[in-house]
Amino acid sequence: MQTAKVVQFPKVKQHLKPTKSVKDVGEDALARTGEAHGDICIFRSDLRLMLNQAPNDHKAISARILALRETFKEAELQLVKLLQEMRTATPAEAS
Repeated sequence: MQTAKVVQFPKVKQHLKPTKSVKDVGEDALARTGEAHGDICIFRSDLRLMLNQAPNDHKAISARILALRETFKEAELQLVKLLQEMRTATPAEAS
């Protein structure tokens, strides 16, 4: 009868990322939403200009709408990531 031999694999070292403080995550959210806000304002302005100059230009108007959509999608992804970071965030030390 054969016997089974247990093979132990070496432990994988997990590098723990230093966690951000709650305040750091919040400040990142302000910075990222500020960037998104600036981009959205520019794309809205471009869309408004295009609607005034060429209201029937399907391709140009669609491009501006898609740019807005991508900006909103990217902002949402960044905010989801920040919410995930918030789960492991540490309280800020009192000054």
